[in-house]
Amino acid sequence: MRFYGELNDYLPLYLQQRSFANTLRSLSTVRVLLETCAVPYNEIDLILVNGKPVDFDFQLQPNDQISIYPIFRSVDIAPLNLINRGHTH
Repeated sequence: MRFYGELNDYLPLYLQQRSFANTLRSLSTVRVLLETCAVPYNEIDLILVNGKPVDFDFQLQPNDQISIYPIFRSVDIAPLNLINRGHTH
């Protein structure tokens, strides 16, 4: 998995700006994975799993490649964005 942009500020230095392995022992959702990393949902604009956009409730599988992007301020990603801003947990 990899976090991009300012989302790296929430990670320990040794995980910033690089890909790292998902350390969850059991299969879980993107939401649970984010909670383990302490990255706030409201700072995330796009989640890609294996190159495809997903939402917070997407069920992860072993070896999934996860990319998590911060809010895009100058690029319109509306066609890809599956995250519902009106619904937070």
